[in-house]
Amino acid sequence: MIYTRKFDYTGKVRGERKKAETANGRTLLREAVMKEYGVDTGTLTTEYGEYGKPYFKERPDIHFSISHSGEYAAIVLSDSEVGIDIQQVREIKPKLVEKLCDETERRYVYESVDKDKAFITLWALKESYIKAIGRGMSFPMDEINFRLDSSCGEIQGEISNREGSYTVRDMGGYVLAVCFMQISEQRFSKGEYV
Repeated sequence: MIYTRKFDYTGKVRGERKKAETANGRTLLREAVMKEYGVDTGTLTTEYGEYGKPYFKERPDIHFSISHSGEYAAIVLSDSEVGIDIQQVREIKPKLVEKLCDETERRYVYESVDKDKAFITLWALKESYIKAIGRGMSFPMDEINFRLDSSCGEIQGEISNREGSYTVRDMGGYVLAVCFMQISEQRFSKGEYV
């Protein structure tokens, strides 16, 4: 299940905003876990894997991932390892495209009508994948490759050079990407979009 919510950060300076983003992501997670599993996350111990991926010690069956960008927080809950990333579409730097994308991905970006959105889509997919495997930014993004047919709407598919599947949603100025390490019946079910 995927949950997103828009928050107002008007008037918050950088440090305050960062704290608010973290708190809002945790609040959204707490609400989603209560709704889906009937469990109060306040009663669970959050621990962290070797590379910092959070999990609930008492409920290892509840897999989750949190992301935030701009005004949005997003979380995903799954029955298997999962990662989520939300990114506000912004101007890209060609150096990043060259560094992080293989030849097919670069062609996808440069041939797209909206190059910024195309690259941000790939970035969000790559980041959601490394969250799903629990490696965070320690895993080289250029070692994960995606093949996309479109840069708008909802895109689903298999990761081209790794195990797993993904979904991407266009959220009007934002891109939401989720990578699942196992295919399950619930993988593309929708939660709340606010």
